[in-house]
Amino acid sequence: MSGEIYWLTLTTILTTLLFIPYAGVRIAKIGLVRLLVNPLPGDDPFDKEWAHRAYRAHMNAFENLITFAPLAMAVHVTGTSNETTLLACEVYFWARLVHAPFYIVKTPFVRTIAYFTGLGATLTLAYQLLMPII
Repeated sequence: MSGEIYWLTLTTILTTLLFIPYAGVRIAKIGLVRLLVNPLPGDDPFDKEWAHRAYRAHMNAFENLITFAPLAMAVHVTGTSNETTLLACEVYFWARLVHAPFYIVKTPFVRTIAYFTGLGATLTLAYQLLMPII
């Protein structure tokens, strides 16, 4: 397994697990059985502000994974892996790991820096893939 795929796998696992905090709040609010059935229309799932932020952190991670994952896979498939692409994938993972909890606890500056660090890592992968063409 390449390093890029390793970090992509860890990032995907992290993104998947980010549902746990807000799902726990949802289960506590309406119960597991009712959650498995369709919730009532207009049912507000997030009475707690932090739970809504946890949901948004999960959605943000998912939305950004959509751009990061294909680039990491493209690096692997095309054999353009190098120290820069490996570092970009590692940085992306750590940036997302920092982003989520600071989003949940409402710490804007750290969250914003982590977000743009992850974005920079994604753009680095794109540049590394396009560099031979340019």
